[in-house]
Amino acid sequence: MRTILIILFSLLLSSISYGQVINRYDNEATEQFVKRLQPIHSELTSKVIETNWNSIPVIIAFYMQTYKLPKENDPDQDDYTRIIARLYVQQKPNEYKNFLIDTINSEGGDPRVESVFFANADKDKATELVLLISWVQRHSDIDGTLYGTFVYDDVLMPHLKLNFMKAISKKLDGGFDGFTEGTKVTAKFKTAYSIKAELKRLGFDK
Repeated sequence: MRTILIILFSLLLSSISYGQVINRYDNEATEQFVKRLQPIHSELTSKVIETNWNSIPVIIAFYMQTYKLPKENDPDQDDYTRIIARLYVQQKPNEYKNFLIDTINSEGGDPRVESVFFANADKDKATELVLLISWVQRHSDIDGTLYGTFVYDDVLMPHLKLNFMKAISKKLDGGFDGFTEGTKVTAKFKTAYSIKAELKRLGFDK
């Protein structure tokens, strides 16, 4: 029961500030700013990105957090790792709003951010946010890396979580790269270049 309460409390703390205005201190470094806002039992992972998304200043941060599955699903109560991806959107100088991009769980291995970029993945002119995620697979008959592509729409308000574009993400799913039962398998999409090329082939202009 105590473990369950800790998990629930952790999830509450990691989402309670979404949509709220967050002040950035004068002369506060970008990494210091996002680290101050990190969820409980987590640490920054991957590079903090400060850029413009469709002409709006944003900060993208990834937090690695340890968690446990429900006991009925994992009697041994092993530790698993997930990535909490957040977007901080500047409203005015030193003032941001916090949005959840997504929570990316373990998939036979710990998640790792391979690439973050913007590309057009729908019919409007605005670009979407694209995350390329990998999970190393080391099992008795599997040795390689699983790749997944996650595409998010640029529409933020009034939602506190970015809209995951399931259909196009599925089309861009990388798949497995490595050996399975002794057979070599190659992932279809495992680089930003290959994903952008496929988007262009599908008729998107950026």
